[in-house]
Amino acid sequence: MNESLIADEEGTHLTIEKASLGERPYLSGAFASVRPFGYGRFEAEIKAAAGPGIVTGFFLHRSAPRQEIDVELRGNDPRGMLVNVYFNPGEEGTSMAYGYRGAPHRIELGFDIIEDFHRYAIDWRPGRITWSVDDRIVHERVGWDPTPIPHLPMKFHSNLWAPRSEDFAGRINGSSLPARSVFRNISVWE
Repeated sequence: MNESLIADEEGTHLTIEKASLGERPYLSGAFASVRPFGYGRFEAEIKAAAGPGIVTGFFLHRSAPRQEIDVELRGNDPRGMLVNVYFNPGEEGTSMAYGYRGAPHRIELGFDIIEDFHRYAIDWRPGRITWSVDDRIVHERVGWDPTPIPHLPMKFHSNLWAPRSEDFAGRINGSSLPARSVFRNISVWE
């Protein structure tokens, strides 16, 4: 039985654990909206997973062309949050292999992302993105500085994953698995 995504009275639990999957030795939970959304506000209360090499993600994403707005909670950085924007130009359905890879920005939160739930929000408008934590704006991007603002509809996603880069989130410790993040009170205003 796959227990990577379980919903109960506390919320939706995403679990990452060891698995025999060839090149990627982990099995993890994720969920996404069925349809894409245009500009709006996207919120979730999240208790992030603990441990190096593990990232709890809350983001908007599309593939063709790739555009993305991220909140990343790294288990090896329990007092910080990483925000990022990716932008490839083009219109709906365009497959662009070039663009802006992003310019990640770390935000010191002043609390432990693993100990309790906190409300994370992405407010995406034409020409502006703001990120909030517990109803307090913690970062803003406008215009083309340093990455263009996505302009095409994107799906809302949440996941728990182990990046290949140890520089990004540390080296995963298999003995600390399984690890779990919990999402609740997810809201979207388009």
